[in-house]
Amino acid sequence: MGEILGRVMTVAGSQVTVNPEADLGDEGLFRIGAMVKVGSGNREVVATISAVRFESNSPSKRILFADLLGEIVPSNEGPSRFRRGVTQHPISGTPVVAATDADLTTIFAPLSRSNVRIGTLHHDVRQPAFVMVNELLRKHFAVLGTTGSGKSCAVSLLLSAILADYPMAHTILIDPHNEYGRVFGRTAEVINIDNLQLPFWLFDFEEAVGILVRGGTAQEQEAQTLILKDAITRARRHYAGESHAAATLSVDMPTPFRVSDLIRFIYEAMGRLDKPILRSAVRSPRNDLMRRNTAEVTLRLRG
Repeated sequence: MGEILGRVMTVAGSQVTVNPEADLGDEGLFRIGAMVKVGSGNREVVATISAVRFESNSPSKRILFADLLGEIVPSNEGPSRFRRGVTQHPISGTPVVAATDADLTTIFAPLSRSNVRIGTLHHDVRQPAFVMVNELLRKHFAVLGTTGSGKSCAVSLLLSAILADYPMAHTILIDPHNEYGRVFGRTAEVINIDNLQLPFWLFDFEEAVGILVRGGTAQEQEAQTLILKDAITRARRHYAGESHAAATLSVDMPTPFRVSDLIRFIYEAMGRLDKPILRSAVRSPRNDLMRRNTAEVTLRLRG
């Protein structure tokens, strides 16, 4: 059994308050993050110290706050096992002891192949640190640190460890600073502005305007924008067919359409314009599309 730190004072939800022994002098046992355990029935409840408070009327008096993590429970099939969550809360007056090395080994032991080792514990480098892959990837998580502290290296090691156990896994890594392309070598397929291809219908209206509407006066650009909006909307609805759902499609709905239909609708709009100067302005998006081979629906992005 680990060294007795004190006794449980109160239990509130997922936290217990501990009254330390008056003559306990090892400050290391009171550090934030230290593991402690409390007996509860036939199991031991594990907690981690989250706060230490000194009483104002007695500077030597300390109160410990510990967050409950889980339980070490006996197993008929072998050694005790750790599981998250608490089924039997400790009661007031129960002794609180420091977790032993054997307890830490049980708590941080890998449970299945869905675990990968990523390093060692910060507060005990003798203990390997594992992450549960499935649980990790089901949630949002972040790797945080100051500049130069090794965030990119940590992400690379984490992904490499996962791919070593799951070689058929599919991972999308957004790399705006081009840091990871050489790390994974031939394992990764690098997509950049030189080889990225997207279907033109995938762009929203604002992106389509940025690509096709250019040059001319403000009035000419406004004419281009209005006609392009109507043409894209009609092209989307025409491709979807004659139905009530097709009639509700808007200019920004990510539904397919043919570039040839889009050009045809732009031609029709040009024929309805009265001013020659505006007809000339609308030729800009039409000509841009025609230069991109109207038989193809794919538009190659250039830097």
